[in-house]
Amino acid sequence: MSCAKDFSCIGGLEKQIRVVKETVLFPLMYGDIYAKFNLKPPRGLLFYGPPGTGKTLVASALAVECSNSERKVSFISRKGSDCLSKWVGESEKKLQKIFSLAQQSKPCIIFFDEVDGLAPVRSSRQDFVHASIVSTLLALMDGLENNSEIIVIGATNRIDAIDPALRRPGRFDRELYFPLPCYAARKEILSVHIKTWKQKPPQKFLAYLASKTVGFCGSDLQALCAEAVMCCVRRNYPEIYMSKAKYQINERHLKIEKQDFLRAQQNILPASHRVSIAPVKSLSYKIQPLLQDNLSRILSQLEILCPPRMLICDIIDGRAVSRSNNCPRILLYGDDDSHTRHLGPALLHTLEHLPCHVLDVTTLFEETGRTAEEALIQKMKMARRSLPSLLYIPDILAWWNLVDETARVVFTSLMHGLDRSVHMLILITANCSQEDLPADIASLFDKQRDEMFEVTSPDAQQRESFFKQLFVHSTCDLESNCSSQAQFEQIMNLKKTKEVGRKRRQAGRTDTAENPQIQINVKRKNSASGEGPPSKRTRNSPLNLSTSSNEKLNDFEIEELLRKIVKVTETWPCYDLESLFASLEITLERNEEDLCSAVECLEQFNKLRRIKVHVKKEQED
Repeated sequence: MSCAKDFSCIGGLEKQIRVVKETVLFPLMYGDIYAKFNLKPPRGLLFYGPPGTGKTLVASALAVECSNSERKVSFISRKGSDCLSKWVGESEKKLQKIFSLAQQSKPCIIFFDEVDGLAPVRSSRQDFVHASIVSTLLALMDGLENNSEIIVIGATNRIDAIDPALRRPGRFDRELYFPLPCYAARKEILSVHIKTWKQKPPQKFLAYLASKTVGFCGSDLQALCAEAVMCCVRRNYPEIYMSKAKYQINERHLKIEKQDFLRAQQNILPASHRVSIAPVKSLSYKIQPLLQDNLSRILSQLEILCPPRMLICDIIDGRAVSRSNNCPRILLYGDDDSHTRHLGPALLHTLEHLPCHVLDVTTLFEETGRTAEEALIQKMKMARRSLPSLLYIPDILAWWNLVDETARVVFTSLMHGLDRSVHMLILITANCSQEDLPADIASLFDKQRDEMFEVTSPDAQQRESFFKQLFVHSTCDLESNCSSQAQFEQIMNLKKTKEVGRKRRQAGRTDTAENPQIQINVKRKNSASGEGPPSKRTRNSPLNLSTSSNEKLNDFEIEELLRKIVKVTETWPCYDLESLFASLEITLERNEEDLCSAVECLEQFNKLRRIKVHVKKEQED
């Protein structure tokens, strides 16, 4: 971000900036106070975290803050590769020259970017040159006195690649983690990037955009804003791609609109998703009637299990005191796999402010030549390094029987070794009943403290609310089903009223002219779901019982069909309910809401499901 001049131009990193000021800037500016109370300021600070989260940005802003302070503080910045040389002894001389220059111009801050390339882990496989450089750097940092007014800062994306001797008090005293930005941080970062725009997008749209950019780092958001500007240029001046000479562009006509950001988001792949994609997603409005109650109960239970101020978001207060003696953990189990497909990702979306570490089959076996025990230990170390954090283990039974007994003992030992002082939330899902749960896994959780949550099949009321969405025919019903998308519906106006009326008049719909407002509201509400354009059945709206006289189903038939569906689907898991919903939706669209076709579809689906269940039982026996 080239326009950043000081800390006020950085968004979403208030905690990191405060720590940098307390540990780096204040000891150099107010050294007399530290000397009066015999306080020893730190010698070094290590920035680490995923790429693009603002480590180098904070360091460059720190350089500007040092030059703006009343007491001038020198700032020396070097890349790790800048200090390396192919000649023997030259790299050590460069390091000594940097520290000598800092002694002459103190108070001074030395910043090594990508310090893992300068001081890698020393081993028998490492060459002699790097080992000598690491030894020289260690000696130079040990030679700094407590009141030498010289502080060394390092930044790295791979903290495990740094030699462990540097990571101790007296050298890099403190390690500062830069996580991926949460919702509030992303919103603030977007506001910083558009601060200089003359025509800014509305704040409501920025809030929506921040909610849809989970996993984006600061660099990704900067690229998103830049791509949105280019989308605006393409939309207003497509001829510049065909013109050989410089085309005159009027900046006043360049107004970055919502559609430009949405197109830009499709073109930007977040840096974190290029390595691994975390299963983070919110509950869609269609599935909310089935699982919203379970999600609320799980969040309420986490509020009790987790320590204070760990779960800070819009939903959870986090003021309760943990009842457990170990670190907070919860197990979602049950034959209904909705906890793995929906509830787990929804919890990650709600707790996105916690750094998430996923442990599943792919992470265990993604590296050839590494055993499962090593992968388990490495993942646990990574989770403990960025406390408070979240360790998510989806469908633990998928790999539990694949690994040997040694890996299982290592996993249970690591879990038992976590006490309540470790602020790491462990979320595990298991696609089985409590009786089929392995004893080693069950011993990790205390059912008396409600650390085991059973996800049961939806009840009759939940199933009725779920299938009632097939027959939503009024604005009030749509508002009740799309309440979570209320903000989006005010933002997205993809179709004009005149366009809708013209298309419906071409289709020969006479009932639209009688009450066009209901039809327009239906279209907007459905497009607000974020799951594609409205279906043909919704556009034609044959279920509008208050205005249309050509509908195939009346209120009584709808109630009877709903009652039959609810009765047939008793004890059905969410997966079968979703499949039946999709089949009924397609059938009602093709047959124009014919009651016979819907009943026939229900009976065929029920018959097919019985056959599958029977075959599954025979295979198990």
